[in-house]
Amino acid sequence: MLGDLPHVDVAAAAHEHSAHRPSQYQWSLASTAIAPRFSIITPVYDPPLGAFLACADGVRSQTFEDWEWCLIDDCSTRPEVGTTLDALAADDARIRVMHRTANGGIVAASNDALSMARGEFITLLDHDDRLVPTALAQMAATLDSTTDVDYAYSDEAHVLVDGRESVHFLKPNWSPERFRASMYTCHLSALRRDVVTEVGGFRTGFDGSQDHDLILRVTELIAARGRRVVHIPHMLYHWRDVSSSVSRETSTCAPF
Repeated sequence: MLGDLPHVDVAAAAHEHSAHRPSQYQWSLASTAIAPRFSIITPVYDPPLGAFLACADGVRSQTFEDWEWCLIDDCSTRPEVGTTLDALAADDARIRVMHRTANGGIVAASNDALSMARGEFITLLDHDDRLVPTALAQMAATLDSTTDVDYAYSDEAHVLVDGRESVHFLKPNWSPERFRASMYTCHLSALRRDVVTEVGGFRTGFDGSQDHDLILRVTELIAARGRRVVHIPHMLYHWRDVSSSVSRETSTCAPF
């Protein structure tokens, strides 16, 4: 289960894949039977509006266009949150919104987003973080370079409130032993949707460590099937270091 892959030309691979898919405009009008490559799932609860709009800009600026964004408003207390989500969905058919009528927490909201997802791969994005413009293109190129990958993760940068990058987290290749002790893969993560569904999605009672719990179960199934987990050695994700973020806490997801 080594994490090394041959070098791939991101632009060429992404273009070759997209050449066999509808264009952005065509996809938005196509039948729902045409599933996107990536389903980005994002639970939303009262984010700083500026940070969320930067998050949305990161999604909409992706050079690889074969995606959908599943947004769950977990009963935010500020009405402008729901209004902003609806405006984004009205502007781009790839953006899909569900409004919960009661706050359920991160696990319930994540499972709601997962239930909406139609893509081949699930991509995890927090509501105040940002993808670099080539994030999905790099993911697609890596996944297209081999046929047996069910989970890919990238390096990440931690960003201060003022926008300055504070930490570059250059991660090791996949090690199941290390992962049991430390949730080091974090963002950006892309997991094959069928595998996520098979292990039961996010589990109640694991709020705050729901991603670690999910990926432990996913990677155990991947190993049992002789499939692969790969590390993409590029910083594809900017994790905003705000006061409420797990990245500020002493956690297994912090660089070490």
